[in-house]
Amino acid sequence: MEAVVVTHNNAADLRAQVASRTTVESFDRVLVVDNASTDDTREVAADAGLEVVSLEANRGLAAAANVGVSRTSGPSFALLNPDVRATSAGDLRRLEEQLADDGVGAVAPALVLPDGTLQDSARWVPTPFDLLVRRISRNDRGAVRVTNPVDVEWASAACLVVRRGAFDQIGGFDERYFLYFEDVDLCVRLRAAGFRVRYDPTVHLRHDYRAASRAGVRTPATRHHIRSAMRFFQRKPAALLPRRRRLADLNGRRR
Repeated sequence: MEAVVVTHNNAADLRAQVASRTTVESFDRVLVVDNASTDDTREVAADAGLEVVSLEANRGLAAAANVGVSRTSGPSFALLNPDVRATSAGDLRRLEEQLADDGVGAVAPALVLPDGTLQDSARWVPTPFDLLVRRISRNDRGAVRVTNPVDVEWASAACLVVRRGAFDQIGGFDERYFLYFEDVDLCVRLRAAGFRVRYDPTVHLRHDYRAASRAGVRTPATRHHIRSAMRFFQRKPAALLPRRRRLADLNGRRR
């Protein structure tokens, strides 16, 4: 299986990732798609023997991921943030094996934060109210907390093993999302196309997550988050409805 890692000034994260032989050796090939970094991200990747695709402008996460996926050739691939590392040999293979079920379009693991807690990386599709509550109270509203594998509405693309045929069928990531919500949109469209999104909490990967989108409202990350959320709700107005009413609509639309 091949991995696509999108970077932008992630030299420090990438050094830790390539130092983890468990992570690098989980894949037959690792493609680093670099969004015009100004640090030494590209050099770190090249020195580690990874394949580097250099973009001359920062095109955003969705567009860069599409570039990387277009260069893969297998029936499945992994999307991996540069700050995600495998903790046990075979973890990524365990996720890939679940694609043996033709109805599964993507599989995500549990992500363990530096303090040892589990990230709320699998959730229901949020409403604007959910997002507001999460920002104000810093709680994990909408998180899926289970101990066994389960189908979910969406899972973070920080680590996501994806069926290539399903990804191609829906046209990949929507490149109008520069940063944030591209994975929510992807999972919603996978499910609308008849595929399931699976979350397996028995597989744990480490995520050195900084929650940049929850920083002050004037930060670039937060502005991107708000802009992407607005785009999502404009394109998926069913997400504005109460949860029980909106699920059938979200699952049945293809946009």
